[in-house]
Amino acid sequence: MRTLLSLLLIFMVAGAEDIYEDDIAADEAYTMQKEGEAIIVDVRTTIEYLYTGHGEGFINIPIFYWSYDVKSLKSRMTSSEYEIKNSKVKDHSSMQKLFDPKEVVNRTFTEDVMKAMKMRGVDKVILVCRSGPRSKAAANRLAKNGITAYNLEDGFIFGWQDEEMPWGGQ
Repeated sequence: MRTLLSLLLIFMVAGAEDIYEDDIAADEAYTMQKEGEAIIVDVRTTIEYLYTGHGEGFINIPIFYWSYDVKSLKSRMTSSEYEIKNSKVKDHSSMQKLFDPKEVVNRTFTEDVMKAMKMRGVDKVILVCRSGPRSKAAANRLAKNGITAYNLEDGFIFGWQDEEMPWGGQ
């Protein structure tokens, strides 16, 4: 289900006209942040931010939250027993079937970003997620509200990390 929702979000973003300023490379984003021109907002979930790391100076303001309804204990026990019996750990897709994810939009996202920009004294924001789709959606959302927003090209993993920009915190 989560995969389906992610694909839907990607298609929505791909089909929508981008109105944010531009996609920028990690080195340019890093320079803009260091020179006090912009803040970098990481729109991933807090769990992603905490456990997979983040770039230097990133501010975590999730655009979406996820909650999960857990399937019955019987279903989870059956899954566990299957793994034990077959000496095989189920893959990620199989395990997702034990949970019913619910995407929740962060209603204070725009307001929180504006507050962070004011606190830092900047008028530009660079958005980043894991690989790009959520940060593009966030950049478009902010641009609709008159905020100068950029998207970090290729996201945290394929942009920031691959370009060997400073990161850690995982």
